[in-house]
Amino acid sequence: MFPLQDAGPGLLEDDVLDEYLIPFGSWVEEIVNWTTLNLSGLLDAIAWPFDFLLDNIVDNFLLSIPWLAVVAIMFVIAWMVRNLTVATGTAVGLVVCGLLGDDFWVQTARTIGFILVAVIVCVIIGIPLGILSGRFDGVWRLMRPTLDAMQVIHAFVYLLPFVYFWGVGRISATMATMVFALPPLIRLTNLGIRQVPEDVVEASRAYGATELRVLRDVQLPLARPAIMTGINQTLLLAFSMLGIAAILGAGGLGALLFRALGQQDVNLAAAAGLGFFLLAVILDRISQTEAGSRNLFSRMMHAWRARRSPEQLLGDPDFDPSVGAAGVDDDGANDGVVAPVTSSERAAILLMMASAIVVALATLLTWSSNGASLSVYARREDVELTGSFSGLSASGGSWFGIVLLGLSLFVVAVGASVWSGRSAARWISADGAMVGACASAAVAIGYVVANHSALATSSMGSGAVLAAVASVVGVAGGAFWLRSAPYAPRRPLKRCIRSGTIVLAASSIAVMAVSMLSMWHLDERGGVVMTPAILAEIDEMKERARAGDIDPGVAATEIQVIRAKAEQSERVVIDGTAADGVRLGWPLMGLMLLGSLGALMAAGIAGFEVRRRWIGGVIAMGAGLGVTAIAIAFVGTLARVADRNYFSGVGAMFAMFAGLLITAAGSGVIKNVERVRVYEADTSASSSSDGSPEVDEQPSATAEKTGVAP
Repeated sequence: MFPLQDAGPGLLEDDVLDEYLIPFGSWVEEIVNWTTLNLSGLLDAIAWPFDFLLDNIVDNFLLSIPWLAVVAIMFVIAWMVRNLTVATGTAVGLVVCGLLGDDFWVQTARTIGFILVAVIVCVIIGIPLGILSGRFDGVWRLMRPTLDAMQVIHAFVYLLPFVYFWGVGRISATMATMVFALPPLIRLTNLGIRQVPEDVVEASRAYGATELRVLRDVQLPLARPAIMTGINQTLLLAFSMLGIAAILGAGGLGALLFRALGQQDVNLAAAAGLGFFLLAVILDRISQTEAGSRNLFSRMMHAWRARRSPEQLLGDPDFDPSVGAAGVDDDGANDGVVAPVTSSERAAILLMMASAIVVALATLLTWSSNGASLSVYARREDVELTGSFSGLSASGGSWFGIVLLGLSLFVVAVGASVWSGRSAARWISADGAMVGACASAAVAIGYVVANHSALATSSMGSGAVLAAVASVVGVAGGAFWLRSAPYAPRRPLKRCIRSGTIVLAASSIAVMAVSMLSMWHLDERGGVVMTPAILAEIDEMKERARAGDIDPGVAATEIQVIRAKAEQSERVVIDGTAADGVRLGWPLMGLMLLGSLGALMAAGIAGFEVRRRWIGGVIAMGAGLGVTAIAIAFVGTLARVADRNYFSGVGAMFAMFAGLLITAAGSGVIKNVERVRVYEADTSASSSSDGSPEVDEQPSATAEKTGVAP
């Protein structure tokens, strides 16, 4: 007889899964324990390169030098790798990150170092693996499923083995980032090698090139665009890992965002998010490449390779200016020369340059006398200031003067460049100078018409008035220049109304309306502010008490009542139209309306005549840049001297956005218009039948590239 056995769960029941457990977790735990106990030397060797790079790049370099030195280094790198425009944007973006505060700058520097280390390691590992995958099918067959798994598995899974073997910290975070960001570089390097034409490779082999030389001189140069794209994608993926890396204690801007989310801190989240965005754009722009463009680094390398035979540089437009001036392209076709500057244009340029020089000199003169007219809003110590202050002084024009000085120098540089006939950049032109002059006039007039604080009995200085008058004269000179400058569209403009320009103009007006009604000043200082009127009342009461006209006790009580009038609430909010604020809302709205009219002209509302639309675009851009410049000057002026708990408001930020919108509306037409080119007929001599030179009977002729549709 068989003994009765206790029946377990059936095969179709869920509980049966507990009867047949696969101890995978235990297996992995045993592997981890054994590895950490017996292979600690190997783990340290793997971690050493990451630790070495992080210590030397982040701790001993980026965090040990002044922040402006980091900005300068990034500027030079961007200029060498890309161009001056990208370098300037890089510097401006990093300066904004620094102005967010010291803590933000430290985390920004850590983020730059973290990304740099991760990308360096990815390049060291990824490019060789991509080359092997591209040249050997067996390696690619093994690499492909591995890369698929690396891209499919969630990033949190990567964290587990690194945390177990190397603990929580930036080394584990860097390793996880490397694994996440590596696949695109390997894939694109493999793709670039495989897309090299086979006949080119076979031809190089037929001429006796070794496999190493085929790779170095044929495959890698032709695969360079794909490899650079892979590096760019690797950088962006590494940047996207910053938030997850912050969980492991990597620091950087991701840590600030992680802390802001945990604390529900909107202020910290917004500032960290702005820094995150700016740094991502900066690194992306630096790592991109442009087909057909030769940056400073490429020109330096080309010159270095040709150091023993400089004649190689002849015929290169980057080194021989005569090639560009002749207007001959790579195919030998005559592309014409830019139309020379006429005498009427020179008169207008001279007027604009003289006006801009006067504006620049005016910033050194007095802008505020016997008190600080704008800085007193944000700094109580300026209430009783005496003396005179220049346009660049913190208690004078401050950032209004600084912005005005920069714009005036830009106008002078444009005028000098066009006068000499060496202008090459798009905005080194008549319309570029006019946009700068309009923005300069807007800033100067904006300072004059701004509501200067009643807390300081200051008077307007002669420098501000002179700058406003001179800038208006400069705008007049720019209008005369536009009237006589030979400009035409690069290609025929469509005879239709540009709806996108109209939408941008309407949106800018709406944003500016929101700006007017939004906060421009936020005062959370509390306490007491003694205005001149209140101080006069107190002095009068004291004099009456001394003269015996009133009892001293009663006088003391009255003085306390008068002082109570000066008590502020804990939070004072002032919009863009309030009488006790800077009251820039209405002037900026006037500028926006002017810019919107220009945008409507550019859109074709007033007709499709090309020159009218071009001038409308210039008006829109000038007004928009002026609005943005005024908002920046206001924010900078307050930030330069502000007491703790005094801030410029979100209304100024909305004004910046409105100005940028109307600027974009105008640039849509302007960027398609350029200075006309002049073409000369071929008058070279040909040989006659008797061997003597025969001059072409056709006279030399010039033709202008108008670009207008027939």
